[in-house]
Amino acid sequence: MMSTLASVQSLVLTVLMIAIFVFSVVAFIDSLRYSGEVYRAADKKSKGLWCGILGAAALVSFVGMPPMNAMPMFLSLLAVVAAAVYFVDVRKALRSVDPRYRNR
Repeated sequence: MMSTLASVQSLVLTVLMIAIFVFSVVAFIDSLRYSGEVYRAADKKSKGLWCGILGAAALVSFVGMPPMNAMPMFLSLLAVVAAAVYFVDVRKALRSVDPRYRNR
């Protein structure tokens, strides 16, 4: 019974860590799509800063995935926070000033 519970917990943790990694990579790739001028026009930090933060988040979440588990879990949670801030705040502001999305 305990081994079944442990394997279920391990599976849930693995799926969660993969989801964190994918979320971080998607945020990183999306941050690369906008020019530096759009970041300045949206009055957000520079493109280099956001790409660096999200690239580090993707790297940390990759290293934290099983079987390596080289990073503590809270660092992967910081990666989620960085990607969530990007999607909720920064990306929204970027899309509002980017001419490609202005009329949508």
